Amino acid sequence: MQKKRKSRKKTKKSSTFFKKNIKTISFLIVSIVAIFTLYGGYEYAKLFFNEKKSPKKSYVDKSIVDKMNKILKNERKKVDILKKELEKVKQKKSSSQKSVIKTASTEKSAYSKSKKSIYSSEYVDYKKSLEGKKVAEKARAKSSLKVSSKEPLLAIIIDDVAFSSEVKKIKALPFKVTPSFFPPTKRHPNTPRYAKEFSFYMVHLPLQAVHYPHPEPKTLLTSSSLEDISKRIQNIKRWFPKDKLLNNHTGSTFTSDYPATKRLFEVLRKNGMIFVDSRTSADTKAPLVAKEFHQKLLSRDIFLDNVADINYIKNQLKKAVKIAKKRGYAIAIGHPHPKTLQALKSSANILTGVKPVYLSTIYENARTTAK
Repeated sequence: MQKKRKSRKKTKKSSTFFKKNIKTISFLIVSIVAIFTLYGGYEYAKLFFNEKKSPKKSYVDKSIVDKMNKILKNERKKVDILKKELEKVKQKKSSSQKSVIKTASTEKSAYSKSKKSIYSSEYVDYKKSLEGKKVAEKARAKSSLKVSSKEPLLAIIIDDVAFSSEVKKIKALPFKVTPSFFPPTKRHPNTPRYAKEFSFYMVHLPLQAVHYPHPEPKTLLTSSSLEDISKRIQNIKRWFPKDKLLNNHTGSTFTSDYPATKRLFEVLRKNGMIFVDSRTSADTKAPLVAKEFHQKLLSRDIFLDNVADINYIKNQLKKAVKIAKKRGYAIAIGHPHPKTLQALKSSANILTGVKPVYLSTIYENARTTAK
């Protein structure tokens, strides 16, 4: 009993002590918690700011980065080189186009200023070759060809075709004419493309002349070998795959030379092509060689525009019509001069009684009558 009483007294004393000092004890507890909280927050903040300040660790190998940078640098150099090359190509192309335009313009200008330039070779050489050969020309007028047709046929060849403006005007003519295109050169590089615009065309083959100050590049000479002629004709065949007939540009010297003419005929026969004689010389050996090769030979009858005058050109056309009506066919040659094309455009009435055709029509309907 006494022990129980003593323990009760102790319990009362301790509870009284806590009741009296509750505020102090609470303050101490809160202080201790606050101190630990502040300390923990400080350490966390310290750790956080140290991590933020310290550089992040890289997990990429530095040697790989250096290698990639080096590759990138080399590729940039290549791009710079390609840009420079592209610029050079553009400048070269621009320069080339300007050169072609300038040359074509100069050529046309020189041609219009000197209207007799072409005739100084073709017509003048032909005219001079007639001296003392009147009888031979009269005999030739009879011709060894006969054309089967219900009405007289007239083929008008326009030589020296080289530019798009000429092509446009020729296509605008009210009747059929046969354009004869120059092989391509720097001065007129697009002739094969222009030829494709026609259902029928010819190639105007440059041959050596007696008088001609400005021969076309790669003009065939009397000294040209069989191999030289073969290479030239093969190139022409490559440029103009549909072409079968070709006539000579100039050529008064070449066609007057029997061995040279024979070499040309031989090469043409091997390539399935036929020579049409522009007759720039009365001394032409083409009829003799054609006979040896058992070939039909078509030859020019009339030069239309050896004088640059519309009335003169129309009168020449009337002569061609007269020959066609008398013989059954005729071949006239003109050039793509403004006055020639203007004269032809207004000459449909002159052609009454004859049929304007491509030269191929005359060739296909012709047969040799001479033995």
